[in-house]
Amino acid sequence: MKVYGNLMAEIAKRGYTKKEVAESIGLSRNALANKLNCKTSFKVEELETMHKKFFQDCEYVYLTELYERAAR
Repeated sequence: MKVYGNLMAEIAKRGYTKKEVAESIGLSRNALANKLNCKTSFKVEELETMHKKFFQDCEYVYLTELYERAAR
């Protein structure tokens, strides 16, 4: 399964909650989790808004890179 690993790591590293980030772009925490885990797709506007509000010091491409997560 693919995931937005860098974006998840930056949220955690900076001490943001998924709820806080989700609400800032008009989503529920569960909706954000589904998008981070590629169960549903992000809209480009959602990614751009998160980048501008929380992660301007990170490259956009870095944040949106997808990684293969090992099966659990």
